[in-house]
Amino acid sequence: MDVTSRNPVCSRLLNLVLAAALALLALTQARAEDVYRLSPSGSVLALPAASAEPAARELLAAAILFSGASAGRAEKARAAGLQAVQTAETLALETPDAYERGARVLELVYSILKRYDVLESRIDSGLLEGRYNCVGSASLYAILARAAGLAVRGVILDDHAYCYLVIDGRRIDVETTNPQGYDDTMEDHKSQPSRDASARGIMSLVLRNRATLAERSGNWAVALGLAVDAYAYDPGELTLETLSGRINNSVGALLRAGRYADSLALADVALVRYGPSPAFTELRNTAQLAVLTDALRESAPSEALILAEKVLASGQADALWVRSAFSWAYTGLAEERRKSGDHLGAWEIATTAASRFRDSKDLASLERTARANWVKAVHNRFAALYNAGQYKEALAAIQGAQQLAPEERVLKDDAKAAEAAEAALAASLVTGRP
Repeated sequence: MDVTSRNPVCSRLLNLVLAAALALLALTQARAEDVYRLSPSGSVLALPAASAEPAARELLAAAILFSGASAGRAEKARAAGLQAVQTAETLALETPDAYERGARVLELVYSILKRYDVLESRIDSGLLEGRYNCVGSASLYAILARAAGLAVRGVILDDHAYCYLVIDGRRIDVETTNPQGYDDTMEDHKSQPSRDASARGIMSLVLRNRATLAERSGNWAVALGLAVDAYAYDPGELTLETLSGRINNSVGALLRAGRYADSLALADVALVRYGPSPAFTELRNTAQLAVLTDALRESAPSEALILAEKVLASGQADALWVRSAFSWAYTGLAEERRKSGDHLGAWEIATTAASRFRDSKDLASLERTARANWVKAVHNRFAALYNAGQYKEALAAIQGAQQLAPEERVLKDDAKAAEAAEAALAASLVTGRP
């Protein structure tokens, strides 16, 4: 009787891990030229030093800069803007009544603005082509109201912005998207959450809107730079909130692109530059885990085990990551032994891993697979000896294995077969019959 041999199999866990690694490698790569900066641009730093009430010309310069126009276009917008500022300054002399002056400023605004465009926040578009949205019209009104000597501030909602004046202690709301919006009741907006903003804060909205549009196009680095400049110009709750969101999205973009070290560096700088916060700390931890995971994936199994031990000792990662790291390392080590034909060594590694992490289903599965492979290897060795008629050697091989796994059914069956064959051989020698 011949005994059929059996084929060892790879562990299911290793297959899953390899599939995950391939999926990571297939992620969309970020453009190499993308530079994620957390330092304000030189042009923003060159603006006049922060003051609570910047002059109209200073606000105009900031608004044009933030619009991102080319040098030639910016110069044309500046000339048109300065002409409007001069006209507004004249209103301060011609119209002593502040309430009436505020209304005339809105008229001046709409002598310039012509067509509403929901996506057009840039003041150069308003000054040169008359295109505007709430941010563009609020920016222009704030600049000209300041030139006319009026106390002007802004109101920022989730999807809208407008201005208000304070005249003799009374608040005058100005819906700047409407030529008839002076002293508006603002009934449509009063029930919505809103934030008060200085004129400087209104100017920075241009940068925030441009950042949003940049992100819609996947230009994460550009969006981050705009948010950095907005916070540098008008440091406050709203611009920090905007900046935090852009940092989060930029780190996420780098992670998705497989630029793990860059994502961690960006998170580290953000944490240092903008102060410790739960959001930045969590972001940094996420990037750190990505870096560790990448290092783990690129390491040989023995190096991966060393890395997992270091991370466990340092507390850099949570329990789930640590368990997954050890699963990766032990699975790789066991697979190396299996490929070399050392099925017993593979089983010993898997047994150590499963004993160490008793709640790991993956390592329990690895141990079962490694044991099954070892049993098959022992059986195949037995089958080769048995089929060669070396029954005593076949029985010895099985009995040695049974010391490690006495309850294994395959080994018991093989032992019985060898014993029967040995007995039959002995009987044939006595009777002289084969």
